[in-house]
Amino acid sequence: MALVQFIKKHRVVFSHVGVWLGFLTLWALTIVHDGTKPENIFKMLVTFMPAAYTFYGSNFIFFRFLPKRKVATFVIAEILFFISCFVVISLEIFVLQPIAYGTEIGIPTTVTPWVEILMNEALWMYLILSTLSLGYYHLRQSLKRARELKISQKLKLEAEKGKLEAEYAFLRAQINPHFLHNTLNFFYAKSLGHSEELSDGILTLCNIMRYSLESDEDENGTVLLMKEVEHLWNVIKINQLRFSNRLQIDFQIRGELEGVRIIPLVLITLVENAFKHGELSNKEYPIRFVLEVNEEDFTFSAFNKKRKGPKETSHGIGLDNTRKRLAAAYPEKHTLTVQDEEDFYTISLSIKLAQSKYKYTPKSIEAAQPF
Repeated sequence: MALVQFIKKHRVVFSHVGVWLGFLTLWALTIVHDGTKPENIFKMLVTFMPAAYTFYGSNFIFFRFLPKRKVATFVIAEILFFISCFVVISLEIFVLQPIAYGTEIGIPTTVTPWVEILMNEALWMYLILSTLSLGYYHLRQSLKRARELKISQKLKLEAEKGKLEAEYAFLRAQINPHFLHNTLNFFYAKSLGHSEELSDGILTLCNIMRYSLESDEDENGTVLLMKEVEHLWNVIKINQLRFSNRLQIDFQIRGELEGVRIIPLVLITLVENAFKHGELSNKEYPIRFVLEVNEEDFTFSAFNKKRKGPKETSHGIGLDNTRKRLAAAYPEKHTLTVQDEEDFYTISLSIKLAQSKYKYTPKSIEAAQPF
C-alpha cells in the first residue's frame, strides 16, 4: 500500500523514467539485432545527453520561475541555463564523443570552433528543446488546473449535499414545521398573562423553529456567528426550562463576534452531542462550552462528564456529516479534535478566518451564558 501511494505521488517522474527506459531498450535491441558492438550503447547515451539536459533543465526553470511571475529572475535563469547548455554540448563534442569513438581528445585553441558550436549546435538545440519544454509546461499546468477545478467542484457538491442533508435531518425531526411554528405562535399569544415561564418557553421554541426555517445565508453559504450563538442559547434555554433550570452549564464567549461568518448548523451538533452523552446536573463537572474569537481564527470547545445509564435522544445531523461539511467548506483551514476518555469527553473545533471576510476590532469581550 505504501509503495502504491509513493508511485501515485511521483507518477510524473515514473512516467518519464519509463518512457526513457523503453526508448533506450528499443535502441539497445536494435543495436544487438544489427550485430553492432555493445559499446555503441555508450555512444547513444553520449549523443542524447545534451538533449535530455536541455529539455529537463528548461522544465526545471519553467516550473520553478514562471508561476512566480518574476520576469527579471526568469530572464537571468534562462541566460545562465543557455550558457550551461553551451558548456554541456561542448563537453559532449570535444570530450565524451572522442572517448566513445576512441579518438583523441582535443580542445580547440581558436575562437572559430567555439562560435560554430555556439551558433549551430547550442543555440538551435536550446531553442527547439526549450520550445518543446514550454509546451510541456503549459500542458501540465492545464491538466493541473483541470484537476483543481474538478476537486473544487467536487468539494462544492459535497458542501451542498451536506447542507441539504443537514436541513433535511433537522426538518425531518419536526412534523410539518410551518404548521407547528404557527401553532406555537398561537399558544404563545394565548399563554400571555397566564404563565410567564410557559410563554417564555413557547417564544424560545418559536425562535428555534424560525432559525431552522428562515435562511440568512450569503452567497458562500455562511451565516453570522452571532446568529449561531443565539440559536445555541435558545436550545440551551429550552432545555433548562424542561429541567426546571437544574442543568449545570457553563457557556463562555471571548472576543468580538461582530461580522464573523461560518457555515450553519455546525456548533449545534457539538452542543447536542454534549446533551446526549453528558452528565447534566453535576455541579462539580458542569457541561462547559467555550467560544473564542481572535484575529486569525475562532475555536469552539465542548466538555462534559460522561453520563452513566440511558442517553438523551438527539435529532442532530451527526458528527460524521459535520466532518464532511467542514472538510468541504474549510479544506486545510480547520481542525476538529476529540478527546474520548473513560469518564470525560471533549471536542474542539478551530477554523481559520480570512481577514477579508469579517470585521474585527481589538476590543475584547467576555460573556457568560444568559440563563
